[in-house]
Amino acid sequence: MNSDGKVTPADFTIIGSPHPDFTAGLDFSLRRGAWDLSFTVFGTFGNQIFDDQKDFYIFRDFSTNVRNDLLTNSWCMTGDDGCTHPADPNAKYPRIDQNDAFSRQVSSYYVESGSYVRLRNLQIGYTLPPAFIRWVPLARIYVQAENLFTITGYNGLDPSLPTAGGATGTGLSGEDIRDQYRGVDRGSYPTSRIFTVGITTNF
Repeated sequence: MNSDGKVTPADFTIIGSPHPDFTAGLDFSLRRGAWDLSFTVFGTFGNQIFDDQKDFYIFRDFSTNVRNDLLTNSWCMTGDDGCTHPADPNAKYPRIDQNDAFSRQVSSYYVESGSYVRLRNLQIGYTLPPAFIRWVPLARIYVQAENLFTITGYNGLDPSLPTAGGATGTGLSGEDIRDQYRGVDRGSYPTSRIFTVGITTNF
């Protein structure tokens, strides 16, 4: 940032934003005869996520599981730390080194696009004929899927993060730090995919 040819803390600057440029949703329903279909799609666009998990599964802040391609897509020299491929200037990850305390420092490497489009809900139903079940005047059978799929370029578990990631309190100037912590992924449990079969009726 300061053009001195060295990467130092003097090069820190603010980049990205956890706030989307815009969000959008679509609710759709269709009925034909006894069949009905409805779905809800939601998307958020233009926000960034600070993927703090990389500190653990790439830079190994403590001994834990790592990315499954860490060995083959890292920069290394033949024989270094078990690597068998030559140095790769286009590597996805830095040289594998348990004692590397520099690469894990906060940088733009942790920042990724948080844009996504998700099928939040899909439901297909069928209304049974009135005479199908004698003692039930009206019945509808349906199958439903929630969070069926998500389209995103984010490499973490889920681009849909909690509002504040559990951070509470105030900053030095008395500001609410929850907004500053928004968009930080420290391993939030991903949104579950749920399938439901049901029946609605009246008597």
